[in-house]
Amino acid sequence: MTLVALWLVALALVPASAAAAKSAKVAVARPPSFALAASRGMQEMLGSAGRSPVSWNPTTGLWGAENPSYWWQSALAITTMVRYAERVRSTAPLYQRVLLQTYKRGVYGSRWQFANPYMDDTAWWALAWLAASQYELYYMHDRRDAGRFLSTAEWEARYIAAHPKFCGGIEWSVGTPPDVVINAQFVALTAQLSRYRAAGPFYNRSLASTWLNDAQADLTWLESSGLVNLSRGSVTDSLNASCHPVGGTLTYTEGEVAEALTQMGATLNSGSYYAQAERFLNYTISPVSGLTANGILQEHCEATLGACSRVQYPLDLPAYKGLFVNAVADWSAVTRSPIFNGFLRAQARAVINNAIRGPSPCASPRTCQFSFHWTGEADPSPLGVTLGGQVSALDALTAVLP
Repeated sequence: MTLVALWLVALALVPASAAAAKSAKVAVARPPSFALAASRGMQEMLGSAGRSPVSWNPTTGLWGAENPSYWWQSALAITTMVRYAERVRSTAPLYQRVLLQTYKRGVYGSRWQFANPYMDDTAWWALAWLAASQYELYYMHDRRDAGRFLSTAEWEARYIAAHPKFCGGIEWSVGTPPDVVINAQFVALTAQLSRYRAAGPFYNRSLASTWLNDAQADLTWLESSGLVNLSRGSVTDSLNASCHPVGGTLTYTEGEVAEALTQMGATLNSGSYYAQAERFLNYTISPVSGLTANGILQEHCEATLGACSRVQYPLDLPAYKGLFVNAVADWSAVTRSPIFNGFLRAQARAVINNAIRGPSPCASPRTCQFSFHWTGEADPSPLGVTLGGQVSALDALTAVLP
């Protein structure tokens, strides 16, 4: 498969009449194709048009502004970039530069370990470097960098596993009760590490067994904790200090449980895990979950004017939809099932129709920034353009590229 072509025809002639001018204006305002929006949106995220709220900063190796949300979302940006590069089979030097400079800069811990007191933040970085390692190995054919990135992912997995287990599960942050997302992340991470170590140039039988045992143990705890309902396909957010489940659903918590089950199925070659994962995907996209509006993903707070800006971590919200979309795409790829293809195309169509901000949508990278809100109604959440929104939109577009 060749790299997706970029195209944009410049209108060089001045319209001869008001009618022609109106026609030209309408033509420019038409939504871009999925491929063009993905390409231009990725260029904007990688900073090819200069600094912006969603662009990569080579000095810090991070994206976005100085905000705690953007540190963990920078890990998502790495994952999104890698998924896009793999999808279009690109080995462009810019991707290598971003990976190596981000790796070199390292923000927490030592120069090359990406960890902080929040276990979920650390797990996003572990998943990002594991994805980067696989890209380096299978696409760039660079075993050295692939090995370095793998070492970082495994260091972070050990860092997470070494912390005390409150209520028997992995803590959301040091000294707090567990929540569903970090435990689902850890299952997805260690299941993939086990599979990566089970064959190929990084074969290590002992590590493959260790990571698989960790994944199975944490999944067993997650299923017994009351945080997930396997028969319904729904999740509860977290445990309280008394180890009782509290809270509701979000798109990414549903998605990450599905991702964990999908990765376990791929590692153990067991269809039963895929069937379980499918329940979480189906529940999320069904009307009963409250996480879609006319088939398009939305968080619960989006149904109420201004509600999303009043949650505890409002800048986290825009990143969540992309994580769910990735879970759907990964399940679809490993099962080779087309049942969610219509859903994925609907999300991508909603992105190009409703989420692009600025005039002449995606006529250039700078005009290809994306907002949090994907549905067709007026945006009830004044969060504007953020890194999380850019990442989620690109995930949705990448999922439908050929």
